[in-house]
Amino acid sequence: MLNIEILGGVGEYGRNCFYIENHGKAILLDCGVMKNPQKTPPDLTPEHVEKLGAVFISHSHIDHVGALPLLEKMGYKGPVLMSHRTAQQLLQPIPHIRTFHPDSRGTWIRVNACLAFQWGYSGHLIGSVWYKIRFFDKMLFFSGDYVSDSYLLKATLPEDDGTIYDVAFIDSGHVEKCIDNREVLQKLLNYINEHPNSPFVFPSSFSGKTVDIVTYLAQQTSRAICVDTELQSLFKQYEEEPENIWPHRLVLQVGHKQCSDSNNALYFVREQDEARLEELAKEYPTAIFIPTGYSRQSFKQDVWNQPAKEFFYKTHPDYQDIISLSQSIHARQTIYFHSPHTNLETTFQKEEVNNG
Repeated sequence: MLNIEILGGVGEYGRNCFYIENHGKAILLDCGVMKNPQKTPPDLTPEHVEKLGAVFISHSHIDHVGALPLLEKMGYKGPVLMSHRTAQQLLQPIPHIRTFHPDSRGTWIRVNACLAFQWGYSGHLIGSVWYKIRFFDKMLFFSGDYVSDSYLLKATLPEDDGTIYDVAFIDSGHVEKCIDNREVLQKLLNYINEHPNSPFVFPSSFSGKTVDIVTYLAQQTSRAICVDTELQSLFKQYEEEPENIWPHRLVLQVGHKQCSDSNNALYFVREQDEARLEELAKEYPTAIFIPTGYSRQSFKQDVWNQPAKEFFYKTHPDYQDIISLSQSIHARQTIYFHSPHTNLETTFQKEEVNNG
């Protein structure tokens, strides 16, 4: 019988960490910290670590990998599984990493005698994945952070081979919203075109969302685009992994479209770089700030004295996406994570799941 412990990530936005035990052995799905000043860790204990035989990492964001050093301090020496691209994105080296490459997608990968997995792209970030896991006699699905309609990144699902999952962990990060990302991009473009003489500032993250927006706008406008140096490495990774991108979609090569004293450029700046944001606000008093997610709350209020217009671009499943995922993944039990709006008692009415 499976023993499942939620060590973080359910009923909250962050520190995703799910402990699953079967026949005295255990695995961990993600190992993140909260995105707060305290970097609150998951509720890991030495007793958990003692039984761990593998850790599955969905992608490189801190709320999914930030507690890996804590795991090491507690003595974990087993494999830490992740895509080769995720491993390249980690800010600090992690011991015992075991990576997999694009050519293994859709095949069973053996970890040990009682554990094997398949993986596929989740559309959230270059290299982000979902997992289909066979753990002794049980079948598990872990969506990771999932985006069904990224402009550039593929989002796949396991082959429909009749599998009934014992437990599915499904991202519910935007359960309170209904958003079509293509419509958001078009509305954003229209708004920019309505303000031909205004600079625009986009507080941006190391994410698929940033590359989607930059690339779409670069393809649709002749305005200069300036991408923060620390974000440019992300664009290079897209060139190196075309398997992760929808066919016929070309990613902007950011070096080809840089700013040159333009008064109506589009600036993409790391959302943590408050000094640069303040600098742009002073340099361009008429600049329009474009938050594209929940990030506006993290900036100093004086930065936001500039004009601002929000365009929320989805980086997790919205309500309809969650229903669709629940329909596609046939599971006896579903645990919805990554949102304060869902918890262990959250259920969707059967007619919604069965009939859409």
